[in-house]
Amino acid sequence: RCPRSMARLDVVVVLLQCYFVLMNATVERYYCHGPLADGDPRFLVQATVDFCRQYNPLFLRREEWMRKATCVSAYCFWPGYALVAVAAATGAYERLAAPLLVFIGAKLYALLFYHFMEFTSETPPTALVPYLAVEGPYLFSIAVVLSRVAASSRKRKAA
Repeated sequence: RCPRSMARLDVVVVLLQCYFVLMNATVERYYCHGPLADGDPRFLVQATVDFCRQYNPLFLRREEWMRKATCVSAYCFWPGYALVAVAAATGAYERLAAPLLVFIGAKLYALLFYHFMEFTSETPPTALVPYLAVEGPYLFSIAVVLSRVAASSRKRKAA
């Protein structure tokens, strides 16, 4: 059951999940199956190539660990994003707490591993602000979901 009005922050969370699924279905899936190249007409590829050339050169090197991690993200994380969107749209953070926390744990582990590998590589991101503009929404979404789950748990205990 969907509440009449969602909190603005939950609307942002739903929109972010849509963005994440879009990245799964496009750039990540394309990257999983082959290198991204200049002139590629597929949706978002040229913008990704241009961005990575300037700010994230490791992504274009397509190291095997990066390709495999991106394949996992492209094909395994979208159900978690859908679950987060449902929880945010319906306010079901308490009811969905267990699967949300499992997904958030997996996503947080993947992000921390990815960022560790990025910043300790021979080609770390060249500018922090543009890099975080792309990667930051994932961390922001995780923080919001964790705070919503914690708040729903506190409400239940207080009742």
